[in-house]
Amino acid sequence: MFNLFCKNFIPSYEKVDNPVVRERYGVVFSIFSIVCNIIAVVTKLVISFITNSVSIRADAFNNLSDIGSNLATLFGFALSNKHSDSSHPYGFGRMEYISGMVVAFLILLMGFESLIESIQKIIHPEEFVFSYAAIVVLLISIGIKLLMYVMNGKAGKAINSDALLAASKDSISDVLVTSSSLLCVLLLKFFNINIDSYVGIIVALLVIKSGLEVFFDVLNTILGSAPDKELVKQIEQEIMSHDEIMGIHDLIIHDYGPSHRFMTLHCEVDAYVPVIETHDKIDNIEMDILNKYGILTTIHMDPIDTKDELAKELKPKIADLVENINSEYKIHDFRIVRGPSHTNLVFDVLIPSEDHINHDELIQQISSMVKKDIGNNYYCVINIDHSFV
Repeated sequence: MFNLFCKNFIPSYEKVDNPVVRERYGVVFSIFSIVCNIIAVVTKLVISFITNSVSIRADAFNNLSDIGSNLATLFGFALSNKHSDSSHPYGFGRMEYISGMVVAFLILLMGFESLIESIQKIIHPEEFVFSYAAIVVLLISIGIKLLMYVMNGKAGKAINSDALLAASKDSISDVLVTSSSLLCVLLLKFFNINIDSYVGIIVALLVIKSGLEVFFDVLNTILGSAPDKELVKQIEQEIMSHDEIMGIHDLIIHDYGPSHRFMTLHCEVDAYVPVIETHDKIDNIEMDILNKYGILTTIHMDPIDTKDELAKELKPKIADLVENINSEYKIHDFRIVRGPSHTNLVFDVLIPSEDHINHDELIQQISSMVKKDIGNNYYCVINIDHSFV
């Protein structure tokens, strides 16, 4: 059904990396969700007044907040593809993340309001009236929300959208909410047990939990979460597949929205190959990454002296010493500067982002190991790098 829906409403739906197609996904599925939620709100409100059910009414208001969330998502997608201007040179891609944050706040708002209303109903109870129509409406609502969960989830994964994935999570939470309301109706009919207000509290807490999950998911993205490991691995393999590239490091991906990503990295190349040839190869790699991954890339060339036999001999030895300290530590930009009385070994040490080792102590430790195991006339000039991926 998902593919059929996409074929009918999204031209060239397979090209999910195309910003226009991506925007179309967001608009189409936001409108789809708005229509579904309007149906749910109207029917649940009518039934809630007939049955005097606080849990069904809370469920209806929860769906009403979903309409606001869908409108925020629709607005976010419409703005995210807006062309950059002088004040916003990186574009408006992060508007989608902001719309996801609005979704989270609306979910939390309705969760707390439902919690307060349920508590008030316990303190001042009202009669709950059974209705077969309520059962039918709630079953239809569950079916609609399951459909929204599947459709928004698939669309969100297809275009890597936090906003649509948030809408999908919200839909499955709504299924739990509506199922709880249905349980209340059935218990009243067959066992004459009225737990409507108590279920309303549980439902409200589930809604609040869902809102917090969406909030922190989007917050991590806005703050600058690490890029997808599989994406980084694919990019590294793509670059290293070129014979001219001897190594890569200092890879950083800047996320200004799903269709507005920028990447910088360093590539080690043979210093004896003419610069114009190497530069041409680097240009081609940058263009390949843009076409394949939609990431605007800038590559810095690090020339490697491939004819320095001493450097070839010492680099693996230094790498082993560093890895003996921590297997995750790596070296790069290794070069040798010779002098009349001593030789400088210049290199960077890459350590994981979460590693909080004292840099001065690490440099001193490596320097001592080099003097002991390599030679007393070697001096280390070390820069400590943290990984950004």
